[in-house]
Amino acid sequence: MEPPESRWTSRRLPSAMRSWHHRRARRGSNRQTLAEVRPMGVKVLFIVKEIEGAEPLGALYVAGCLEQAGHECKFIGTRGNDVLAEVRRYGPDVIAFGATTGLHRYYLGLNHHIKQHYPKAVSLMGGPHATYYPEVIQTPGLDVVCQGEGEDAAVELCDALARGDDHRGIRDLWVKSEGKIYRNPARGLRRDLDAIPFPPRRLLYEYDDSLRRRPLKSFTTNRGCPFPCSYCFNPSLVEHYGSSWKKVRVRSPENVVAELAHVMKQGPLQFVGFRESIFVYDAEWLRQFGELYRREVKLPYYCHLRADMMTEEMVDLLAWSGCYTVNVGIETANPELANGVLRRQIRMDRLVHGIRLLKRAGIVVFADNILGIPGGTLEDDLATLELNIELDVDYAAATLCTPYPGTGIAAYAVEHGHFSGDFDLIDDSYYTESVLRFSSDEEKRQIENLHKVFAVTAAIPALLPLMKRLIRLPSNDFFYAMFRAWYLVCHMTDVMPRRLELAELVNSALSIFGVYRGADENRYPAPAPEALPIVEPPAQAACGDTRTVQLRRRPRIAAESAEVPDVR
Repeated sequence: MEPPESRWTSRRLPSAMRSWHHRRARRGSNRQTLAEVRPMGVKVLFIVKEIEGAEPLGALYVAGCLEQAGHECKFIGTRGNDVLAEVRRYGPDVIAFGATTGLHRYYLGLNHHIKQHYPKAVSLMGGPHATYYPEVIQTPGLDVVCQGEGEDAAVELCDALARGDDHRGIRDLWVKSEGKIYRNPARGLRRDLDAIPFPPRRLLYEYDDSLRRRPLKSFTTNRGCPFPCSYCFNPSLVEHYGSSWKKVRVRSPENVVAELAHVMKQGPLQFVGFRESIFVYDAEWLRQFGELYRREVKLPYYCHLRADMMTEEMVDLLAWSGCYTVNVGIETANPELANGVLRRQIRMDRLVHGIRLLKRAGIVVFADNILGIPGGTLEDDLATLELNIELDVDYAAATLCTPYPGTGIAAYAVEHGHFSGDFDLIDDSYYTESVLRFSSDEEKRQIENLHKVFAVTAAIPALLPLMKRLIRLPSNDFFYAMFRAWYLVCHMTDVMPRRLELAELVNSALSIFGVYRGADENRYPAPAPEALPIVEPPAQAACGDTRTVQLRRRPRIAAESAEVPDVR
């Protein structure tokens, strides 16, 4: 099956577009503007800070749709790269960033730096931070923010720019123009995921061919999530799109396997990573997928699951189809925190049973845990560690609770005095320190220290008595070094189905220990936001998909029952 991935092709300009192009040309043009409109569309430059990490699938999906619509795309990284020189060489009409909270400050600073030299390029930010907090468009230099799924909005934006049309009324976008910010409602979600072009990974390989040779590559099989977890981005998408986001949209097994076969032709593939929130909801889909996967792909894979949804049938199908590692969320051993604060809608007995089924089937269990939850205590976090030990998980990952903007956990933390509400305090990693307030500085320090030794103690339970004494010490580099070293060792020996070659191991170690972190971490300070009025777009600016849902509301948190939604 040929993938629905297509490069742009030369097309004739419509008469209206030709006349607009000629008028602009007569007035004089600048290479940095859209005055020189190419027949194939506009040029879009995607800038990715850690392009050497997991593939930026969201941006790649957008790029695939842009290429299908006749626009030209390019990806570059920033590590050891002269970004301004790349911008000058490529001459983009649109500069696009996909940002998570914490990393957003880097992109805002870099964008401001670029716009000082190329002010006419249109800057576009998408990704989780833009979805959580579209008000980030108040930052000087940022022109457009995209909430939610960006494929259709990006195509409409680039089409409008190529034609010289008004783009203030495109759904899913917040647009800055003439001192105002135009806020648009959401569009309807795409129901047929099979119709979306495959991510054009060759754009990554054109920038750095070594990315083609990576043994692990990432894929997604579905979109949407029925669960309201307060620490996750999915409820923000429910606020944006309405209840339609809760209805999980699933790619056909044939379409998923066709993409895998296509990627295998492009370069070596030894381990498949499925990156959606929950890999499988339905045993019949898994059975059909497994039959194709075993015949056409025959590789071990990794996926994310809700352990409480596991049945013996589903676990057997996972193991049969080639599942090697699963990522499951334990998060906390305290059911009141799990359902009242984290809003997981989970029964702890089902979670425990599901993990035991996975272990019995010989599947590697990578468990996620959250420490420092608002309203929790050090004793709660120690109980979570002991639950990981009891379940004998293969790797007990821990993160520090982070109140991302627009999430229920952020609203709860602010309301109960655990957080100031200053989201610029959030670092680009939830592995360093907590931005939350605790009952005392001593408890905060002990929880942060526990986070660093959590995984190694879960793996070597005999260390538990010693660990309880060590976490009372002042925070120090030894704890952080232990955390990173154990993470590296376990990922290279337990979580992955193969041992890395020496060169791969050295490269991973240097990356994890921060050797590759250049001076650009604080090189581009983000400018202070402006206070611009937020208005509705004028009626004549409306364009594109006319289906609408309610505008985004700020979520609030409330204790809910542990009833699991019906996702059939």
